[in-house]
Amino acid sequence: MEPVTLAIRHLRDEQMLLRQGGLYWLSIDHVSDAKILAFQFLEGLGHIQAATLVCFNQDPQEVVAPLGRHAGPATLRLFEVPEASIRSALESLNHELSRAAVKKGSPIVLMLPAATWQGFGSQNLQRWCESLATWLDRHGCTLLVLCHGQAPKLHAHLISLNERLSGLARLYRRDGVSRYQLSYWHSPLGVCSEQEFELEAHPEGFALALFERTNPQPAQSEDQRLYLALRSVLEGISPLSHQWRQFDNYDDLFLQASRAKAASVIVGVTNNLQVEELAQRLYELRESCGISLKIIVRELAACLRYRDERLLVSCGANIIVPYGVSPACFFSLVDSVQGQVWRHSLNIKLNELFERLRPPTVCGVVSPHQFISILDPIYERDAGEVSHQLLRLQPRNDMAAEQYLDQIDLRRLGDIACVLDGVLYLFLFACRADGVASALARIFRLPWYDLFSECQFLFGIEGLPRKALLDTAVPQVSARLASVDADTGAVVDTQRSNTYTPRPMVLPVTEYRP
Repeated sequence: MEPVTLAIRHLRDEQMLLRQGGLYWLSIDHVSDAKILAFQFLEGLGHIQAATLVCFNQDPQEVVAPLGRHAGPATLRLFEVPEASIRSALESLNHELSRAAVKKGSPIVLMLPAATWQGFGSQNLQRWCESLATWLDRHGCTLLVLCHGQAPKLHAHLISLNERLSGLARLYRRDGVSRYQLSYWHSPLGVCSEQEFELEAHPEGFALALFERTNPQPAQSEDQRLYLALRSVLEGISPLSHQWRQFDNYDDLFLQASRAKAASVIVGVTNNLQVEELAQRLYELRESCGISLKIIVRELAACLRYRDERLLVSCGANIIVPYGVSPACFFSLVDSVQGQVWRHSLNIKLNELFERLRPPTVCGVVSPHQFISILDPIYERDAGEVSHQLLRLQPRNDMAAEQYLDQIDLRRLGDIACVLDGVLYLFLFACRADGVASALARIFRLPWYDLFSECQFLFGIEGLPRKALLDTAVPQVSARLASVDADTGAVVDTQRSNTYTPRPMVLPVTEYRP
């Protein structure tokens, strides 16, 4: 019998074949990618007589809709598990599969959100895998779990279950591309482990990136020890050797750099308004010169935000040198990138990249319906260049929503919040996890832990109560809203701007007599 495969084009057979009776687990950050992979897997089962698709809290018809009339297995059985029955269905999955009369030797696809496993417990998960693996081996069925949603702790625990799972891999987005990380994979051809690939998403499914297929080697060039620098970046330091070239303007610098192959190009930035133009020029330079060119960006004033740094790196920079670094440390960092190659992808559309990294032009407290409506497109087009933080803050028992809302001051574009059933949901655009503490200290006038008893990180919008948010179109409490002035671009606090209206007063002047 022809083996079952993930059907990722150009991936080697030993990295994607599934053995009969095996339990395979793929952790996928985005539900849209999980649907593509499920469709691709099912489409590749044309040689199979029967297969089963089980979707938890999702309509299976959405997954199989793109399948052509003559694509996929001869018989495809679809099952949907409603949200209220997920836990019980998982605990009795072996019995449910037997009750559904799943054909022996057939493949099974299980699609479910990562949030399903919250509270399941590591011991319960291990027993679940052991029990299911035994059932699969007895019936000769192969099961592929497509678990969508960010759950790094869950994936880390699954790595230790390598004796129960036949394969474990992860599909995620980073720096504008899809990355496929293979932790371990047992196939009829042997075992693979600790491998990672860049994938390209096409209408017909995922494929190994052209960059991976051609496997380019670092360029060997005579200009490897050549340094091309903007004069202002060196801050008056004389050339360290005859290999250093200094230029007074960007045009001359980029003209010379465009002829290089492995030289070091050193540029500077003094204002974040320069970032997008500089990113455009770095992208064009990287596109023409290749991956061996070393591009160093030095911050000449404290101006770069997290999203600015990620944009420059995604467009070609090898390293960002922060403001305030001493000259000696700066030159050490320049030396540290020698021999490196740029490992990001040029298979991106700059306009789409700029759009992804621009925050929405709103901030402040919004209605629950607005909250989820703003977040949906952000997470839908997220490609991993920056990370966002989604928090659930549980107020203390004696704290009313109006009280803690009065302590909030959201002034950064893209930072929004809403209140649902007394709980505060807070979204921080382009914020690293290690920056959350300082962000909360800036947002709340009082220490956040005096207002809230718990701060929970939500890994993606799958952790939100979507239905309740969509059904609540107006704020549940009187909230302070903020928007952006169309002419000035300034953040306007609509409630404050209307609360106090100046009016002239006349005070009589009288002579004081004791």
